[in-house]
Amino acid sequence: MDFGWLLYAVLAALLALFWKHRGGKSLDALLERDMALHHEVHRMIKKHPAGGTWRRTLAWMREDA
Repeated sequence: MDFGWLLYAVLAALLALFWKHRGGKSLDALLERDMALHHEVHRMIKKHPAGGTWRRTLAWMREDA
């Protein structure tokens, strides 16, 4: 069975979801927003290198905010 059409349909669905959720922002604006989140994750890893549970991580992020 040829599944190529299914892969194209999944790709189209992913692109449509991205387009819908981008909120009218440009690619540069999206990258700038995500860069801030990226740095926040790095700060958290530096502060708590051993990590923890998801609930504990969320608590640490609330404490930093």
